[in-house]
Amino acid sequence: MSAKTIEAAPTLAMGDATTELVIVIKPHNLDFVEFLGTRTMLEAEGILPEDTKLPTGYDNLFWQAGQFDYWLRRERPPGARGPRKQFAECDWFRLRMNLTDMPTPSEREIARKAQELEDAIYRNSAEGNAKRCAMIEGCVVADCDEKFQAFKASIPGLVAPKRGGRPSKAIPTTESRPEQ
Repeated sequence: MSAKTIEAAPTLAMGDATTELVIVIKPHNLDFVEFLGTRTMLEAEGILPEDTKLPTGYDNLFWQAGQFDYWLRRERPPGARGPRKQFAECDWFRLRMNLTDMPTPSEREIARKAQELEDAIYRNSAEGNAKRCAMIEGCVVADCDEKFQAFKASIPGLVAPKRGGRPSKAIPTTESRPEQ
């Protein structure tokens, strides 16, 4: 009995999903943008210089232009099936752009936490408390203003219609209960 080695051909599972450029803004809540597409698509967007020498296989290509850092790499097209090595020369790339000298994710997290702390300190200060009380008082005044409430009711979909609910008190019935 002889064993045959058959190399599977690359296939696309859900049709050819490689016909349009895909743009992902802030993936994983990080501060960069990614473009996924063919060389022609990336060149048509003006984000890949026409004279760019593409990386071989799955190598990375880094460059800087203006205020952006770029990272270009080849990857398997969406929905593609088969071993990764079969896509080493395919025309599908991921181009990542981010600002030059951008803070690291840790630095951004520290800045966010510092801002949260500053906001919490302000909210608990006399000035923050006075501002919050003034806002609540304004909401109460608006809630009691009949003209304003009539205006809100005139805008379709702004105020939900009142729903019929259960009566707040039990209504006596004329039927008598059987004794137990």
